[in-house]
Amino acid sequence: MNITLPYGESTLTVTVPDENLIKVGYTSELKGIKDTQAKVIEHLRNPIGNHRLSCLINRGDKVAVITDDYTRPCPDDILLPPILKELRREGVKRDDITIICATGLHPPIPGRLKEIVGKEVLEEYDVLYHDAKKSETVSFGETSWGVPIRVNKIVAEADFKISTGFIEPHFFAGFSGGRKSIMPGLSARESIYGNHSYRMLNNPNARAGILEGNPVHEDSVEHAQAIGLDFIINVILNRDKEIVKIVAGDFLKAHEKGVMLDREVVEVKFGQKADITITTNNGYPLDLNLYQSVKGMDTASVITRNGGYIILASECRDGVGPDGFLKIHREARSPEEVLKTIMKEEPLEAQWENQVLARIQRDKEIYLVSGLKDQVVEDFMIKPADSVESAIEEALRKTGRKAKIAVIPEGPVALPILENSS
Repeated sequence: MNITLPYGESTLTVTVPDENLIKVGYTSELKGIKDTQAKVIEHLRNPIGNHRLSCLINRGDKVAVITDDYTRPCPDDILLPPILKELRREGVKRDDITIICATGLHPPIPGRLKEIVGKEVLEEYDVLYHDAKKSETVSFGETSWGVPIRVNKIVAEADFKISTGFIEPHFFAGFSGGRKSIMPGLSARESIYGNHSYRMLNNPNARAGILEGNPVHEDSVEHAQAIGLDFIINVILNRDKEIVKIVAGDFLKAHEKGVMLDREVVEVKFGQKADITITTNNGYPLDLNLYQSVKGMDTASVITRNGGYIILASECRDGVGPDGFLKIHREARSPEEVLKTIMKEEPLEAQWENQVLARIQRDKEIYLVSGLKDQVVEDFMIKPADSVESAIEEALRKTGRKAKIAVIPEGPVALPILENSS
C-alpha cells in the first residue's frame, strides 16, 4: 500500500507491504471553516464561561495579545486581524496593544515574526518575542508543586491578557493550548525547568491525552491563574492545517471544551500493538528539528510493543535543536545512563526531551529518516535510514516477515488509543 507522509513542506510516498499492515491511523477528516475571520469574531462575542470583551476591557487599558511561536502551526496571521479589530472596537488604542510571541525556551528569531503575525500586523503594531533567558519577569510566588512563578513583565503588568493557541495532544502536558501560553510560553527559564523537571515528567499521568492528575498541566494552570490570563481563543486544525473548530473565553472552561472537541478529531483506535510503527512529526513547522521530533516518537511508542521498532520521517531542516539536547545523549552510553544523568545533574538544558527519548529507547529501537548527518543521529542512539522503505526492510529482517506494521501519518497530532492490552 502506498501511503503519503508529511515531511517538511512536502510529502514522502511510502510503500508498506499489504500483508504486514494492520492499520493506517488517520485523524478525522474535517473541512476547514469558511470565512474564518467572521467565525473568530462570532466566538469572541459569544465566549465560553466568560463575559464578552466589552465587559472585561476598559478604555485606556494596556492589552497584551499572546501568540504561539514559529514551531507551532497556529494560524496567528488569520486570528490576529479579527482579534485586533474587536479590541479596537471596544475602544483600545493601537498604541496600548502589545503582541508578544510566547516562545518558552525556543530561541527568538525576529526574522520569523512576519511569518507568524502577518506583514500588516507587524507593520502596524508593537510585536515582541519573549526570551526566557533575558526578558524581564515578575514573580508571583510558587505553585503548589514548588515551582517559582516568574512571568514576562510586559504581560504581567498588562490590564488585559488574551492568548491564541492551537489544541493538539501534547506528549507530557496532555494537550497544548490554553494555559501553555503562560507556562512555558512566557515564563522564566528556571520556572520552565521546574515545570519540566524529571520528577514532573516521571509521573505516569504526564502523558499525551491526560489532564486529570497530570502535574505538568496542573502546575501550568496555577501559573495562568496567578498572572490572570483573562481570555483565550484556541483553534483545532485539520490535516491541511485549516481551522475546523474554534473555542474562546475563560482559559480553563474554553480549553476544556476545546480538548473535548479535539478528542473527537484526533483519537485513533488500534486493536493491537505493532511490531513496527511508522510515523512523522507532521511536517513543517513541527519537524524543524530533532528536539521537536521526539513528540512523534512518543506518539508511536504508545502502540509499539516492547522490543519493537519505530520509524520516524522528520526533515529536521534546522538541525538538532538546543546544544544541551545533543550533549546529554552524546555523553551517555545507554538510555538508562541518560536518565541517571538527568536525575543527578538537573536542571539541564532540554532535559525533558532527553528524558522522554530515553524512556522510549529503553525498550524500543528508533530509525530516523531526515536531513541530519548519520553521525549526529547515531549520537542520539538512533539508527539513521536513507528511506522509510529501507528502515522497514531492516526492521522486518529483525522481527520476521510476519511482523505487524502500523502507520500514524500525522505523528503527534494524533492520539492513538489502544483498545486491547496485547
